[in-house]
Amino acid sequence: MDDFPRLLNIQRRLIKAISEAEREIRAAKLSNDDPRGWQYVRYNFLCLGDSIAFLYMDRFALKLTYFDVDTENPKQSGGFITDKVGHANEVSFLEDALSHNVPAVLCDITNVLRYGDICLLGDSDPVPIEIKSSKTTDRRGKRQKSKLKTLNSFLTSDRGDGFRGLPGTTFRTAFSVPPRSYSDQLQEAIARANSIGSSSFEVDGCLKVAVIMEEDPDYDALFGGFGSSRVLVNAVNQIKTNKLWGCYYPFPLTLSEPMHFERFVRGEIHIFTLLDLDAFEDNLAPEGTRLSLDADENHIQCSIHFSNLFADDQEAYFIIGDHMMCRIWTDFLCPSWIVQNSVNSVTNNAETIWEAADPP
Repeated sequence: MDDFPRLLNIQRRLIKAISEAEREIRAAKLSNDDPRGWQYVRYNFLCLGDSIAFLYMDRFALKLTYFDVDTENPKQSGGFITDKVGHANEVSFLEDALSHNVPAVLCDITNVLRYGDICLLGDSDPVPIEIKSSKTTDRRGKRQKSKLKTLNSFLTSDRGDGFRGLPGTTFRTAFSVPPRSYSDQLQEAIARANSIGSSSFEVDGCLKVAVIMEEDPDYDALFGGFGSSRVLVNAVNQIKTNKLWGCYYPFPLTLSEPMHFERFVRGEIHIFTLLDLDAFEDNLAPEGTRLSLDADENHIQCSIHFSNLFADDQEAYFIIGDHMMCRIWTDFLCPSWIVQNSVNSVTNNAETIWEAADPP
């Protein structure tokens, strides 16, 4: 973490690899060939760049650098490094920051960092910085500067009105318990599957994870055993193949064994998650709450119904949105942690929430 010459060398190698992939993409398009193979290669190098940022920064702080501050949509990515005006200045600034023992990453070698050109990673929150390539600022530059100012304001104050286009006030709160994942169990399951072809394990009595590395697995054994017909199946590989990992915890950090990472990228390791919705609702609701899941192949959200949170509202409920719920199969977070963390966030900030919902 403190080996800054190595950190610079890694980024130089990523710049070179990403630039090569970009040249191949352009060449394929010019010759009317299919560029998707090289686009996939480039994407996986960007996931490695994401890993640098996530080694230094909290995953939920980095989420804020991925989305637009004015809408609920992801912010447009920075585009290709190749032939980018100002790239040399950005690399020079990166070198200067690292030479002063300040961890930093070039935003263009990541998927997640979509504000600024360089992001400093030495504080509790990311610090994106724009590196000016000219003395003049056009309309786009002014808009980018305004968005960056809004983001920095939210990171500083932990609240914002109309943030990301949402009505009311958005708050950011600290976790009472650090995130808890089942990534170690996943790594062990991959190692077993490498020996016997496939493997599975359960998490929190409601989630089954299957790893397949053989051509003819026993699907009944891997995908069966549920007492409910309400089971949501996710093919984790499709998130990676469709380049939709976004701002979730990078899979290269979870699959930290080089062989596991390589074979997952090549499509030789297949990971499936099967969430028993009834068991989730029945087993994970803390005292004084009731859970209800709404899920299909395109989205999932969980409503937490509180029986005694507010004296004036016996039917108060809060929603764990699609983004957080999807971290069950992207970040490999335990479902029980997601529920308990959400309940704690609400109960620990009930007074603030009530005041925001019913201002004087």
